[in-house]
Amino acid sequence: MTFRGSCDGEIGRKILCAKLSTMDGTTTAEQDADNVIRILVATDNHLGYGEKDAVRGEDSFTAFEEILELAVSEDVDMILLGGDLFHDAVPSQNTLHKCIELLRRYTFGDRPVSLEILSDQGQCFHNAVNQSVNYEDPNLNIAIPVFSIHGNHDDPSGFGRLSSLDLLSTSGLVNYFGRWTDLTQVEISPVLMRKGVSQLALYGLSHIHDGRLARLIKDFKVKFNCPETVANDADGNESKEEEDWFHLLVVHQNRADRGPKNYLPEDLLPSFLHLVIWGHEHDCRIEPEENAKKRFYVSQPGSSVPTSLSEGEAKKKHVGLLEIYKGKFKLKPLPLETVRPFVFESVVLNDHAEELGLAEGDASTKVFKFAKERVEAMIERAAAQHTGHPKQPTLPLIRLRLLYTDESCMFNAIRFGETFSTRVANVQDVVQFSKVVKRTKTEAVNLDKEALRRALEADNATRVEELVDRYFEEAKSNKPLKLFHSKALAEMTYRLLEQRDADAAENIVKFYKEKAVDHLLEAMPNDENIEDELLSFRARHKHGDLLKMLDAQGSKVKKEEHSISELVGSAANVPIAPATGRGAAKGRGTARTRAASTAATRGKAQLNVTVSSTRTSGRQQTLLSSVMGSRNTASYVISDDSD
Repeated sequence: MTFRGSCDGEIGRKILCAKLSTMDGTTTAEQDADNVIRILVATDNHLGYGEKDAVRGEDSFTAFEEILELAVSEDVDMILLGGDLFHDAVPSQNTLHKCIELLRRYTFGDRPVSLEILSDQGQCFHNAVNQSVNYEDPNLNIAIPVFSIHGNHDDPSGFGRLSSLDLLSTSGLVNYFGRWTDLTQVEISPVLMRKGVSQLALYGLSHIHDGRLARLIKDFKVKFNCPETVANDADGNESKEEEDWFHLLVVHQNRADRGPKNYLPEDLLPSFLHLVIWGHEHDCRIEPEENAKKRFYVSQPGSSVPTSLSEGEAKKKHVGLLEIYKGKFKLKPLPLETVRPFVFESVVLNDHAEELGLAEGDASTKVFKFAKERVEAMIERAAAQHTGHPKQPTLPLIRLRLLYTDESCMFNAIRFGETFSTRVANVQDVVQFSKVVKRTKTEAVNLDKEALRRALEADNATRVEELVDRYFEEAKSNKPLKLFHSKALAEMTYRLLEQRDADAAENIVKFYKEKAVDHLLEAMPNDENIEDELLSFRARHKHGDLLKMLDAQGSKVKKEEHSISELVGSAANVPIAPATGRGAAKGRGTARTRAASTAATRGKAQLNVTVSSTRTSGRQQTLLSSVMGSRNTASYVISDDSD
């Protein structure tokens, strides 16, 4: 099987993605069962969660059984799981036994499977005994194949680096794909399958630690391979057009922005995708949402069982019925009817202080009575969530979060929960107190936008630390620093980014404070003269001297051949060389040109999809230039370069 980058049809792909629609406009003849791929989509089943809880121990298995029942009743071709099938990396014997029992009961049978696998199965499915998909194993009768990646809860661990999914794969119960054994680089090749005239390229990105994935992206180590010519179509004609394939990616990473290295931005994913099934996030957003920039759609089914009493988990749980016909799809949400009712509510007590009279008398007793009335109302709302399904648990999950500022409003939450011991499933934590931190009003420090603009446009500011120094120099007349030198902040930035010294900020700030306190104790100024004395401290102690003193005292900061002070001081006499970027010394790749370095200073670096060719070049290739100027095999590469 050969693969190539789909850059030949990039313009056509964007047009196709822009026109991507459901199958409502196609005729019944076109949508016959022999041409439509039907997939039941679910993520984050967390089998075994709270299994020792006498009340909630069966919840995860009950919901998973309903999912399998839906797969049978909807007559799907396959089940696609988005990771975290198990709650623990090493599930208990009880959990494994129940999982195996359910899979054998609902996925085994004599019903023929209509999906034809076209890719190299030995490379696609990990730990498969016969190096093939399970329904092609002559010793097994599979009616509904299950395809799954692993998540962060059931990832490979321990001796042999095996996942619980490896056990299911070896036993022929699950087709485990998207597993990475070499975490120094990730090359994603799809599982290619066909049903009638519809062809599916299924990509799997099992969970990788977000920080590690960010480094792989930065170092151009994440690649997507796309199908070229695979086989003849139903009429015997060779299929070559990219539009013949529906590109589906299932991923298990943080989707919500939890910091620059703690999530996977959607914009990093390649634009040739049609649909992304996103696991790991538990709140249900199953309706496909279009990515405006890359023009693919994202569906986030969420978990099938609440694993935390949070607001996102309280949303109605769903799985999805995905139907694919050529380059079109339709995703129908299927509500789960066996999920335990869950009502979440958050109340700010200060908003009810006057109503409850918290300023007078026993505030704790008044809040206790108020909370009891709220919980009673929440239990009534939970009753409306009963679906009538015989297997749905009756006792609801109730979480009332009380936001307070005065501790006199608090009461014993465990004793409070005991009053509802026969009416709720989570007696121990019905009420959660969360303190609201009072923030005193201080003088607002506004960003000097004009100074920032001048700093960004400076020709000699090509690194982050230089931008920091330049900004404070430009803003000196408007917002002077009272204690720190601007170059000290630049040095702090340099050590954090370049030297990977996580303690740089703490060490430098602490040292400056100590020296400033020593200076004030020596001078003993009056209160009204403290600011003047701090200015005297800044004038007396140069930033270079202070940093040398800090390093001499045994700071953990690593010394490099050139400090940022030397670089800044000699910038006027040294011509600007091509920037190498932070990772150049660690094999990041070719040096960036001066134009690229200058562009990097104009704003935040953007993460783009580029093409890597078999020939190396001193400049980064664009999709168009790679297509027009090279016939070599290419693949999509995720990068964080702004070139």
